[in-house]
Amino acid sequence: MTAANGIARSARTAVSTHVGRPGILLLHGLTGMPSEMRPLERHLRAHGYSVSVPLLPGHGGTHRELLATTWSDWVSGARAACGELAARCDTVVIAGLSMGALLATLLAVDDARVAGIVLLSPTLRYDGPSIPWTRRLLPLAHVVPGADRLFYWTEKPPYGLRDERLQRLVTRAVEAARRGEQTEYGLFRTYVGSVRELNRMVRLVRRRAGAVRCPALVLHSREDTITSGANAEEMHALLGSAEKSIRWLSGCDHVLTVDLQKHVVARAVTDFVAGLPSAARRRA
Repeated sequence: MTAANGIARSARTAVSTHVGRPGILLLHGLTGMPSEMRPLERHLRAHGYSVSVPLLPGHGGTHRELLATTWSDWVSGARAACGELAARCDTVVIAGLSMGALLATLLAVDDARVAGIVLLSPTLRYDGPSIPWTRRLLPLAHVVPGADRLFYWTEKPPYGLRDERLQRLVTRAVEAARRGEQTEYGLFRTYVGSVRELNRMVRLVRRRAGAVRCPALVLHSREDTITSGANAEEMHALLGSAEKSIRWLSGCDHVLTVDLQKHVVARAVTDFVAGLPSAARRRA
């Protein structure tokens, strides 16, 4: 879940080819949109990288559409985007936000063309103070018919953001949706069924993350209200990479890519990519 879902509804993919330079794949989070990766996308493009920001299957529409997809659909969508980018670039670096960090991990296990991964606010469990008590209803999805589509929580301030301007923008969209008005920002609901699918993906990540061999960077805010720092620590420990590190941030919340430290995040990602061995050196 990323609380700034739908800040805009555009999904753009680079079409240029950069031989000798990695392409960058940016993956949004559960219920999120490519727009939450836009500041990072702009920064990377300004530095000459080919960038792909796909819309994951089931996202960008109604909750019924999202609930009709599974974790394997999300993985397949990310894998297809990675393959398309790798066809234009020598290698790929993946930066994923929240659930997108889990997708990046799984792709790094299976695809040798992935030269590095950046895990932004990795989400193995929703354990932050802003997550409501209704998350405890998750086990009911397995025993109560239709529970996965009946139980949900509506996001509330701070929406995984420290930026008060963005908080006000999201609040207005949530209020409009509650009045039945159509908005470009979505309904800001997270259903138990979607969390159940995420948890299935988490189990696979925990089993397979040890097979990751490429360099990895974990970025996490100490003030994250959606996923605690324990998520970052566990994710870092799970990775089998010889080169891996955690960078802790402050002054921002869960949605690192659009929040108050977005420029720090963008520079950290760009520095990580620039520091990776070139494809030519890896083949030598």
